[in-house]
Order: sequence, then C-alpha cells, then structure tokens
Amino acid sequence: MFRSGSQGKYDLLSPLTEYSAEFGIDATQVKQHGHPLLIWDGEQTLHTQNALLVGESACVVDPFTAEGIRPSMFSGVKAARAIDQALGGNAQALEDYTRVINEEWGGDMRWARRLAQAFYKAPKLAYRVGVKRPASTEKMVKLFCGDLSYADVAQRAIRRLSMGLISGT
Repeated sequence: MFRSGSQGKYDLLSPLTEYSAEFGIDATQVKQHGHPLLIWDGEQTLHTQNALLVGESACVVDPFTAEGIRPSMFSGVKAARAIDQALGGNAQALEDYTRVINEEWGGDMRWARRLAQAFYKAPKLAYRVGVKRPASTEKMVKLFCGDLSYADVAQRAIRRLSMGLISGT
C-alpha cells in the first residue's frame, strides 16, 4: 500500500516470510532493512547552494505506481543540464531546476496522485477497469514511455464518466 504522508506501520515481514518459504528460503535468517518510499507529495525546493536533490531523495517517485527509476532518470537529466548551466555561469540554474521539476514532473504527478487515490480506494472497480482491460496495459506502457501523461488519462476518464452520467447509464 502506498500512502503519501502516512506514518503508519505495515507488517511487511509476514508476507515476505511466506513468499520466501515458497522458494525454500528462510527469510527470518536474513538481516532485514526497510526504507519508506518517498512519493511525490507536491511542490518543494530541490536545490540549495551548490547542491540539487534528484531521484528518490527529491521524492520523484510516482504516486500511482511507486515506480522510481524513470522519474530518477528524468530528474537526473534535468539536474545534469542545470549543473552544466551553473558551471557555465548561469546563477539561476539550480533554482530553475527546482522550478522545472515542480512544473514538468509535479504537474503530472498531481493527476497521478488523484488517480491513485481513486484507484486504491475502490480496488474491485479498479481491477475491473484498470487491470483486466488490455487497453489499460497499453495506456500504462504509453505513460512509462512518455507518450501519454496522467493528465491525459484523467481527462479521458472524466469525459467517459460524464458521458455515462449524461446518457443516464
């Protein structure tokens, strides 16, 4: 379960122990380490004097899928560009990095968060319309490839829902 800002504790050891046992591994004999996922939770300052936060340290984890590799690469490329500009004399380059990430990443993640809230609150419906339908898999691939945004997905869902309400179905 992915909940931004949640301070609750979840028992992850029991399912891990059961799953590991299916492969003949005794998970209780292995030293356990845990770390919370730092899911994008709104705009934030990602720079300071001579430093930038990137990847999970910048909380650029997708709130819908908890995926972090693609967003880490995105923020890393943006950070490299900002560092290059700063070394080239642009005094605003690091501040611009924060703005760019908040606008380009954060804007779409607002929609991802809204979709996640709806999706995870109604798991049966979410499974039926989001997992079982082949078109949903295609949409996720397009999201991961950057060919589609969460805003596009949300707007399409809103149109479909409103058309259903208007038509009375």
